[in-house]
Amino acid sequence: MSSSSTEKVLNNDLKSPQRVLSIQSHVVSGYVGNKAAVFPLQLLGFDVDVINSVHFSNHTGHPGGIEGDVLGGDQLKSIVDGLERNGLLRDIGNVLTGYIGSESFLRAIINLLKTVRSNNTDSTVRYVCDPVLGDNGEFYVPPELVSIYREEVSRLGQAYQRILRTKLQTKLTVKCVLFINFSSPR
Repeated sequence: MSSSSTEKVLNNDLKSPQRVLSIQSHVVSGYVGNKAAVFPLQLLGFDVDVINSVHFSNHTGHPGGIEGDVLGGDQLKSIVDGLERNGLLRDIGNVLTGYIGSESFLRAIINLLKTVRSNNTDSTVRYVCDPVLGDNGEFYVPPELVSIYREEVSRLGQAYQRILRTKLQTKLTVKCVLFINFSSPR
């Protein structure tokens, strides 16, 4: 995707001026996950809050492997509890997720979306999900994440469900950004 088409997608599909909560990987060497997403979003005028799902030496595609830490669901819940207690979830209008390194963390994201929606001062929270699973027929996430995306996360929106099903059940390469609206039940 060219930078002008990326800018068009972000300007048209992310809700502004509300904040973006970006939950993705962090790598020391390279530009993926939050390291690649935050600065462009800030240049487009978004206020971005960051939660790192992992802290790795490099991205998982390197042949020598990775070193680092994977956050669990309890750690995410603790962070969200602190944000909620301090009223910092009220203005989040967009949640962006990328690489997730553990089953408990992915399940905690499902709960986080409900929490953000219930704290939001607006009627919707946009969920932008890039289910980073792997490349070239190889998964670089724990295998149990695939079924969670397929059976739980895919229920969060029709468009996401169709594309994820295609990605998981075929050998097609699907390169896209997925947008899902969450309407508040107010």
